Amino acid sequence: MERKRFTLDDYNKKESFKDATKFFIVYEGEDKEPKYFGTFNNLFFEPKKASILHVFEKDTNVVGSQPKKLIERAKSFIENPPKDLPVTPSAEDKFRFVLDVDQHPPEEYPELKAYCESLVDANLFISNYCFEIWLLFHLDERENIQCTTSKESKTELGEKHTTSKIKNYPKGYLTPDLILKAIERAEKADINKDSYFPAVKSTKVYLLMKELLRYSLINKEVIEPQAP
Repeated sequence: MERKRFTLDDYNKKESFKDATKFFIVYEGEDKEPKYFGTFNNLFFEPKKASILHVFEKDTNVVGSQPKKLIERAKSFIENPPKDLPVTPSAEDKFRFVLDVDQHPPEEYPELKAYCESLVDANLFISNYCFEIWLLFHLDERENIQCTTSKESKTELGEKHTTSKIKNYPKGYLTPDLILKAIERAEKADINKDSYFPAVKSTKVYLLMKELLRYSLINKEVIEPQAP
């Protein structure tokens, strides 16, 4: 399938967003996650049908990566949206929170989950240890992932990225085959499917990706993996 590549200008036209399904993603970080989802946005979304918009610290001046800070950031973003946005967000839009386990106070995760439930359409997607776990699933099976900390996850991803010969990040990771393989692996690794909180060396980001795929030009779903 030949896919059109969209430029930043496509995402700055208000008319492109008028009837589009909008995903406002609130990030813990402002590097890997926005690059990954922004690239997915550019490659696989038609702007008039769906779009991903980022919620950054700079948009609200709410600084910090703790779950409680993400709540404050989302509230500020809804109540006082940046003037340069192509659309005006509201509490009825789709808000998706992407964050890591890190060293955040454990009691703040239920607070963020409760905040998501207070909105019309919001959800929380946590990676344990960090977002790199989701990226590692693009490259390898869970049983071959050796890291035991967030720092080790980043090192292992760097090593496996080099070995994989993928030319760049994140664009090289965003092919239909790699995305679907990552979802399949992450779903198998998710032994806490009834909980929003992921097991060690697992991530709930695959659930967000399955949702995004339904709106994308790929428009595929991953078949439930067979139990071993």
